[in-house]
Amino acid sequence: MSKQDTDFAGLKISQLPKPSQGTDGYAYYCKLCDEVLVISRRMINPRKVTLIFNGTCPGCGFPLKTVLECRTSWIAKGRSTLVNPRCVDSNYLIEQPRRTRFDVTRGNILLTEQGPTLTTGIDSLDRTLILKLGQLAALQGEASHSISSLLCVRAVLPKPEGQDSDVVFLDGGNSFDTYLISEHSIRHESDSRKILERIHLSRAFTYHQLSRLIHEKLPDAIDQFKAKLAVVSDITQLYCDPDMETDAQKRREALSIFRKDVRSLATTAEQKSALIVVTNLQTRNRAMDGALLHMAHVSARIEDRNSFMKLTLAKHPFTPQLKATISVNKQTLESYT
Repeated sequence: MSKQDTDFAGLKISQLPKPSQGTDGYAYYCKLCDEVLVISRRMINPRKVTLIFNGTCPGCGFPLKTVLECRTSWIAKGRSTLVNPRCVDSNYLIEQPRRTRFDVTRGNILLTEQGPTLTTGIDSLDRTLILKLGQLAALQGEASHSISSLLCVRAVLPKPEGQDSDVVFLDGGNSFDTYLISEHSIRHESDSRKILERIHLSRAFTYHQLSRLIHEKLPDAIDQFKAKLAVVSDITQLYCDPDMETDAQKRREALSIFRKDVRSLATTAEQKSALIVVTNLQTRNRAMDGALLHMAHVSARIEDRNSFMKLTLAKHPFTPQLKATISVNKQTLESYT
């Protein structure tokens, strides 16, 4: 064991120095006592972190399943992993199989290949979000609108940057923005008209219309256009019509249909091996937000804070039971566009 590893014991997250020579990584630590447990170049399954410490934080003794956190950090060049020496068996963490299978509750099996299938081009975001075909991804917050537009452009681009694929866009929030698509296209040195020709748009003006599009039209459209990406914009807006605020029965009906529609989206993503991204620009109904979190494979909140972009990962099949907050410095959505 090197001196660097020995000094790692008892180190607090606030004490992590940033060396002049290093590379981006992820720090796993106890949010109660701030002791650093693992630093890795790649995101790792938090269950493994929990296992090598026998489920208990070596600093404060609390169960790791309730206090384990993750944040972006650094790791010295030439090192892939640093582990607190008070762990039981660090080899279990370091010796990872090439492929790991994760069983999703609906019986679908996702394979963890290296890297995402569809990227935004924002490196720190892509390393954490890891969007793959066969997933339903729920993106919360106003910044999700720009991210979904960026993904539309990237999906159309030729490989390896994109998927050379058409896109199906169900506009539930009347938010499809040709200007934003053009801005992203120009940045990628692509003809915005050709990009727009491959994005197939359908608009809904009531939640019943959107529900029919999700159940009856979307699966066929994905097959017809051989689309690898579908987007449903601002999905809760139509189900939270202000006219229903005084009618409890209509609100219950809208919530019931919403849950069925989200379940259908998750099933369609799996069956069609397509990435389906739903955006939700603001919290309108906590029960609907809960349904998105429960049924989506990936759930994240994206915020543009002017000087940095903040990603809060609430759920991911490759990082179960972990909430990670990633701050992307000097690469905000505003500067990217």
